[in-house]
Amino acid sequence: MFTIGEFSRLCMVTTKTLRHYDRIGLLAPAHTSGETGYRYYEASQFRDMFFILRCKDYGFTLEETAGLLHADAHIVAARFAAKYAQRKDELTHQRKLLVKMKEDMDLLKKGIDIMSTMKTEIKVVDTQPLQIVSERAVIAIRDFDKLYGKVMKKLQENNLQCEGGLVALYHCDEFDPESTDVEVGAVMAAKSSLTRTLPGGACVMGVHLGAYSGLPEAYATLVKWIEEKGYRITAQPYEKYLNNPCEVPEEELVTEIYFPIEK
Repeated sequence: MFTIGEFSRLCMVTTKTLRHYDRIGLLAPAHTSGETGYRYYEASQFRDMFFILRCKDYGFTLEETAGLLHADAHIVAARFAAKYAQRKDELTHQRKLLVKMKEDMDLLKKGIDIMSTMKTEIKVVDTQPLQIVSERAVIAIRDFDKLYGKVMKKLQENNLQCEGGLVALYHCDEFDPESTDVEVGAVMAAKSSLTRTLPGGACVMGVHLGAYSGLPEAYATLVKWIEEKGYRITAQPYEKYLNNPCEVPEEELVTEIYFPIEK
């Protein structure tokens, strides 16, 4: 058997970490002396320790790792595959951020204000009422696609076709990525028992070109423009999506943002 110090040295893990793993039930010593309280580990526990460290490297939480430590190989394989897909998406996102950061660095070297280069076209438009089939819920922003899926399912169950794209309305007074009151709607050609009317009227409309992650900057640009022009916002803004992120690169996404206004 190995003392906690020996086990710590061989695994290159601090004794503080080993005691923490013992407290949370992730990796308990094989034996603890009743007289001294000393912890002892068996050689077979090296496998568990190195598996824990590997899961940590892969981005699993300790809670997730505890569920995998002695799980069936097929379960572990499935969880690894899901984590692989997640990390791959994160890596793609980080690469895109690096490209964007390099572009900003080049602009800054030229003395250009990078916040003055946002791709947002702004104009005042008179919108017509829209008939939408929608679903509304308080959700985390990351679950937006699930709400979209519910709308598509409703259309399918009622043999309906979306005729004018998708819209999203945010009914909350403040932003909370974990709890946002959002409504997703499909624009229909005509009124029916399943639709509700999104009122028309004067709106300041901004066209945002590019990834959805840039929408907050577009909103800020619009609000600043509205204030400078002396308009007053009369209702919650909404977004209209003119193309599908599954069909075009994110730099080609086109999103219209509407702010109902009056002088």
